This record gives sequence, structure tokens and C-alpha cells, in this order.
Amino acid sequence: MKRTTTIKWGNLRVGIVLIFATAIVFWASFSGGGTSIFQPKAKFKAYFNNVNGLVSGSPVWMSGVEVGNVKSVKFVNLDSLRRVEVICRVKKSSWHMLAEDSEVMLGSIGLVGDKYVEIIPGTKGKPVIEEMDVIATRDAGDAQAMFKAGEEALLGAGDLADKLDELLARMNRGEGTLGQLATNEALYKKITALVAKLTKLTSSLQDNQERVVLSIEKTANTVEDLSAQVSENRGTLGKIMNDPALYDNLAATSASLDSILFKINATEGNLGLLVNDTAMYTEFTNLLVRVNNLVTDMQRDPHKYFKFSVF
Repeated sequence: MKRTTTIKWGNLRVGIVLIFATAIVFWASFSGGGTSIFQPKAKFKAYFNNVNGLVSGSPVWMSGVEVGNVKSVKFVNLDSLRRVEVICRVKKSSWHMLAEDSEVMLGSIGLVGDKYVEIIPGTKGKPVIEEMDVIATRDAGDAQAMFKAGEEALLGAGDLADKLDELLARMNRGEGTLGQLATNEALYKKITALVAKLTKLTSSLQDNQERVVLSIEKTANTVEDLSAQVSENRGTLGKIMNDPALYDNLAATSASLDSILFKINATEGNLGLLVNDTAMYTEFTNLLVRVNNLVTDMQRDPHKYFKFSVF
């Protein structure tokens, strides 16, 4: 006997509601990102040369806070810098921070994680952009370029390690200056002796420096004491510097010498005639010659000039 199954309308209605709710949840999870589908949103455009795996539904962040999601990613190939057009949706509650000087760039969660769009907020007080306006793009760097630079750095570090290993091996074999310093005991002793001599020389120089400093200090004290004696009119130098009578005597003596020298130069007096009269000089010279001859003749024949008689 054939049985007939009857479905009540109430059960069917509950099933339809559950299916509709499940569909909404799935749609929100794939297209709404971390924001509610019931929040009002506005859209803007951005152009990139390379989106590095960015897809529809990727999150849009602003200052580290998720404020929307990527609506679409498509090729437009406007020029070499605008090959991919990205349309993003942002919550209306955050739209006021999108000023004319706002910028966007691509980010990555980790080195190889999911991609997202990062919004750099504009200057407060500047006009806010309109919906579907284009926001300028900032290049945040390419992950592949970063990996390549890291690989090159690792290769360079490996080369450096190889060179260090080679250098240490040469040192252990006693090659080169460093190798001799590390393995040659005689050279080590010579260097040690040289360091000891340099230490002794440095100590001696320091002692000499101390003696020089003491000598300079002693000389400075002597000069200071001498200056004090002069200032206080003590001692010979103090008398010379401060006694007006001594100065007057020296001035008078100097004036007398000047007068005598003037008379000599003017051929006045005996000294003036001796210095300036050539005739007197000639007569005086002849007199000296005659006296000299007389003395010589007296020494040779004294009886000629001196006669002695007892009776």
C-alpha cells in the first residue's frame, strides 16, 4: 500500500529561513571581510602596477584597524604604473578620514601571508574625497625584492664566513703577519720586550715631564717674587725701577757722555784733537818710534848713557 508523506507549512518555512540565513552568513564571510554587511559603505579607486596576489574580499585597514574590504580587482592597463584597478569599500563612519592627501599601499600579514590594502589617513582639516575618487598609491616595496635582497645578504655572509675560515687557517699555519704573531714564539718575546721598553720609556718621559713642570713652576715663582720686589721698591732692580734720583743721575750721566762725545766729534780738547787731528796723530806716532829707538840703544850700550865712578 503506497504511503503519502505530508510536509507541514510551518516546518517548510523554518527550513527556508535557515537556508536564507546560512546563505547570508556565507556571503558576508566571503565578501564583507571583518566588517558588518549591514554597515553603510562607500567606494574609492586605486591603481597599482602589481597587486602581489590581492583578491576580492581582502581586508582594508586604516591605522591597523579594519575599516572595509576589496570589492574588485581587475586589469585596466592604463599605463606602466596603472595596470590594475582596485575598488575598495570603506565604512561611512571612517570615510571622514579620507582627505585629498590620503594614500594607499599594499601590505602583507607576515612575509608570505594574505594581502590587504592599507590606507594612510589624510591631513585633518583638508577636504574629504568623493565616492569613487582615486586615491594616490604609495609603493611599500616588493616582497620578492625583499627576498632577493635577503638572499644576497645571506650569500655575502657566506662569502665572508669562508674568507674568515681561510684567514684562520692561514694564521694556524703561521702564514703572513697575523700568522707569525699567533705562532712565532720568538717574535712574541721580542714584541713583549719592546712593549716593556716602551712602558719604561713612557714612565721616564712622565717623570721628566713632572720635573719640567716643577722647574717651570719654580721659574714662575721667581719671576713673581721679582715682580713683587720691583713693585714694592725692594732690591737693586726695584730701586732702579722706582727711585727717581737714580733715574735723574743716569740721565745726567748720559747727558755728560753726550756732551763729551760731541766735543770729541767737534775736535775740541785733547781727546778731540787726538781723534780728529791727523797731524798730531803723526807727531805722536813719530815720538813713539824715537822713544822706542832710544830704549833699544840704551839696552844695547848702557855705558854710553850712564857713567859710574867710585872716586
